[in-house]
Amino acid sequence: MRSLLALTLAATASGALAQETGVLPPFITSSIALVVNEQCCDWQGQHVPVPDGADREALEKLRDRAYRNGIVLQLRLDGDRSLKFVDNTIVGESCDGYAGCRRHRLIGYWSRQRQYVVDVDLWEGGDTYLVSARDGRLLRVGSPPILSPSGEYAIGVDNSIAYPNGGLELIDLRKDPPTGVRLPGLPSCPGAKPQLWLRPDPRWLDETRIIFEG
Repeated sequence: MRSLLALTLAATASGALAQETGVLPPFITSSIALVVNEQCCDWQGQHVPVPDGADREALEKLRDRAYRNGIVLQLRLDGDRSLKFVDNTIVGESCDGYAGCRRHRLIGYWSRQRQYVVDVDLWEGGDTYLVSARDGRLLRVGSPPILSPSGEYAIGVDNSIAYPNGGLELIDLRKDPPTGVRLPGLPSCPGAKPQLWLRPDPRWLDETRIIFEG
């Protein structure tokens, strides 16, 4: 089954919907995130093996931009600075039964938009941050967003029961910093039945339409 969304981009551009911008570390919800005056990651990429883990593939591809040392994920910023995420878990890497758990995993880098995509494991759910490579500014979304064909927008969807974030968010990447808009209600199409939830896998059909599959 599929549901189709015709995005009202004009309303977003005009400011008709409430917009969110990212915030600068060190404070961002319950994650530990710090901007430090420390270069990353040329030396580490050349001399330090990439550890096994959930973000190994991304770290291998981004050796000149990202580095992991145990519970610390380090990302390269402009001006010879870095952003450091510090995981917060119980013994080992388990989140079981620990409401304060935060495990940060790099899953990609959008070079044109200069945004890292960092997924965050929680005890019963997850978060995602878009991280500016310019200054480390963090924009929280509910799931890893999907870029539009032009790269000017992205869409994120979250059906999490434990940590609901409003369900659907449109991210405007034409701006610096990017802005996120929580879209009110669920998308609908003329003649379609009301939607109780969204299918988990969004896919852009063109610059104004998205299909949800899964």
